[in-house]
Amino acid sequence: MKIRPPAHLDSVLLTPPDEGPRVKGQRIRLQDIIDGEYAPKKLNGSWIGRKLWKTLAPVKFSISADRRYLLLAQNVKKLFRHSFLAQYTVYDISTSETIPLTINSQIDDWPYLLHAEFTPKGQAIVLVYEYDIYYRPSARAAQAYRLTKNAIPGIVYNGVPDWLYEEEILHTNKAIWLSTDGHLMLYTTFNDTLVQEQQFAWYGTATGDINLYPQIRSLRYPKPGTSNPTVTLNVADLTDPKSIRMNKLTPPPILLSQEHYFTSASWVSPSEVSVVWMNRPQNLSVVTLCKSPMWYCQETHRISGDGRGWVDEMSVPFFSLNGSSYIAISPLRDGAAGHFRHLVHVHIGKKRIIPLTHGRFEVNKILHWDQANNFVYYLGIPEHSPAQQHLYRASSLPPKQGTSPRPPRCLTCSHQHSSHAHVTIKASNRVQQQWNDDWEDIEEEEEEYVEVPMTTPPTKRKRKPSEPEVVAPLPPMPCQYFTAVFAPSNSEYALIECLGPIVPFSAIYRIVPDASKSPTQVLYYLQNNTALAERINKVALPQVKSFPVMISGGYHAQVRLFLPPGLREDEITRYPMIVHVYSGPGTQLVTDKWRVDWNTYLAGTKDYIVTQIDGRGSSGQGYQLLHEVYRRLGTVEVSDQLEVAEYLRDSLHFVDKRRVGIWGWSYGGYTAALAMASPTSLFQCGISVAPVTNWKLYDSTYTERYMGMPNVTDNYKGYEDSDLSKHAEKLRDKQFLMVHGTADDNVHFQQSMVFSKALSAKGALFKQLIYPDEGHNLAGVKKHLYRSMTLFLEDCFRKLVPLDVKPGLGNGGSSD
Repeated sequence: MKIRPPAHLDSVLLTPPDEGPRVKGQRIRLQDIIDGEYAPKKLNGSWIGRKLWKTLAPVKFSISADRRYLLLAQNVKKLFRHSFLAQYTVYDISTSETIPLTINSQIDDWPYLLHAEFTPKGQAIVLVYEYDIYYRPSARAAQAYRLTKNAIPGIVYNGVPDWLYEEEILHTNKAIWLSTDGHLMLYTTFNDTLVQEQQFAWYGTATGDINLYPQIRSLRYPKPGTSNPTVTLNVADLTDPKSIRMNKLTPPPILLSQEHYFTSASWVSPSEVSVVWMNRPQNLSVVTLCKSPMWYCQETHRISGDGRGWVDEMSVPFFSLNGSSYIAISPLRDGAAGHFRHLVHVHIGKKRIIPLTHGRFEVNKILHWDQANNFVYYLGIPEHSPAQQHLYRASSLPPKQGTSPRPPRCLTCSHQHSSHAHVTIKASNRVQQQWNDDWEDIEEEEEEYVEVPMTTPPTKRKRKPSEPEVVAPLPPMPCQYFTAVFAPSNSEYALIECLGPIVPFSAIYRIVPDASKSPTQVLYYLQNNTALAERINKVALPQVKSFPVMISGGYHAQVRLFLPPGLREDEITRYPMIVHVYSGPGTQLVTDKWRVDWNTYLAGTKDYIVTQIDGRGSSGQGYQLLHEVYRRLGTVEVSDQLEVAEYLRDSLHFVDKRRVGIWGWSYGGYTAALAMASPTSLFQCGISVAPVTNWKLYDSTYTERYMGMPNVTDNYKGYEDSDLSKHAEKLRDKQFLMVHGTADDNVHFQQSMVFSKALSAKGALFKQLIYPDEGHNLAGVKKHLYRSMTLFLEDCFRKLVPLDVKPGLGNGGSSD
């Protein structure tokens, strides 16, 4: 199918008249990218003093409900994506005393723990040691009571998830939920006894003592069609820690006799918990309410894929104060455009579900339900702008029968930050009293840590209590991608963060419920990243162009070009083009988030055109586009990359048709290799980093969600057709680099080895980088990795077109 450009494409790509030097500012250095010189600082939410920071070097912290103690995580050892081991210290705020967190005060050992947290009331601590749960009645208690006694490291987990749930379902390092009064604790036990092991060699350090024989490490890792972990949810009564009473939750009847997951849990009241369950095929999700004392889980809402595709991993809904209803996200149909994610109001007793939003836009996440003013706040993607994310407010009152939901109001659209912000000490104190003191990452830059509360506005002089403080405004620049956190017990304040495309910042806002007034008022900025803004202004950044392109099926792919800073469209100079691809289901590369990375370096310094394309299977544009890849991974998402890249190559005169490459990581490595293996001669150079090569070798939850089971009664053919090794012969005349770490717990080294054998068997010459003991993100070899990939592209393009460098053409451009 011929791709038709949008009507506004020509206007989008116009360049202003040349008014000075071709490239203004210094070129970005690769080392600066690796060192994170252009990464924004995270929100500084610490009130830890400089002295305490230097002495204890905490990585994470939390504060007790009575605000007397801090719990500090130190000496962290990373395990997997979210999990870690750490030693914990209890810090007495009033006396500055530090108390190592131990299981027994009579034991001198300072143990590494998998998790520790304060209870919501008082100063009791729940902790996980060697996969069993312990309870300390107070911060200074001499004894920790052991709540579970069945842990087997690597096999049976209590209070923390196993690898599968951590990576694919819970996306966190804990599986403990405490009731608001702190008397009850919901926790999960994961049993991996029947899950098969994935083994890999560990080679040890390159210097000093080496392993004469590699260690063999193993990980319980379920693959499609094999045994999954079994999961039980239990409620523990902590009222008498010497005699803990346990109760097991019973899943809803529809899932009781079949394999299933639980995807989220939360306390609704001191005696009720809501749990969301999902069947193993992940085409049915059930919201339940589980009540004391029997703890049977009653179904309150059900979402089915109805053959269209999988269902989302649903988070716990927001319940009303009396527990009679809740607000959740559910797919709603909008005519021929298909289904979109929207807010629904569910009345439990009446079993009535009423939409609160409707249209061709997406609700990403519910943030807060202001029940006093009947508003629900959420993050959403506006129609026709899938790269953006804004904060919205919708009415939480169900519309009358026969009427449409009230249109939501965007609170951050056209956000300019051009007015001064005023805040009083009184207002500041109110925020401090209401704000949620949750875990926060602590930055390493010690100058960011001052001995003031998180919510105290910065000041350079003493002020009278009645004197308002004026905070200097940010420049009037648009932000298009936001996230937010609301104070849990007060709807008046929210922390709103701009994540891009401008330099990120964060601020405390007052939320105004009066519809006749501006909905948000800035109180003060917490992090402006002014140093980064000054640094980035001195850099020659790529020119960024974004636009939609029509593709097969009548859809629009979202396209972003990073053009060399010296490119002039009225000249004949042509530049190499690199397509950066991911294309995993439900993901987006083309967003307005701030990002300065290797792509920025390639475009800004090496003078390559870098292209990103979100086609079928991507999120932000409804379920119809998203579910196009259902049960057929490796098909339409790859053809969309080829279609759009070919269109750009042929329609943009400044693209050198002879020098077009592609690269990707993980799912992107899989897509890149398939694109390289296409019958067309579009891509001659390709890089696959940590690629999936056969979906039978990836984890069960992710793969079965999109592909079903790999047996003859389900989707055997889909698995066979998606096998990358079947396309190995088509890479014989291409230049291909494959990269993998031997200790990759996510996409195993086995994936690359299987494909390497296929390439060798078919006589396809290729280059390969193997990094011993490195995981999926190759964190320990970033410099070597990016230098190697850069040199590979330079060498590949040089072989395709020997470069006759002429004045003004830089590294990549050619006038041939």
